[in-house]
Amino acid sequence: MEATPHRLRHTFCKMLVDAGKSLDRVAVLAGHSNLNTTARYTRPGAKDLERAMEKLAWE
Repeated sequence: MEATPHRLRHTFCKMLVDAGKSLDRVAVLAGHSNLNTTARYTRPGAKDLERAMEKLAWE
């Protein structure tokens, strides 16, 4: 995957959300004026879903 400004920004915001930072703080850091724009980073990605399934795996 190519590193683009958009990808870097998305990764930055997703990492903040995953670290438990509040959505309003992430919005300020990202320069979003609408929390709905920032809320997209709360949706689980493929890796998030994969990790959740691994937690359910039989040992």
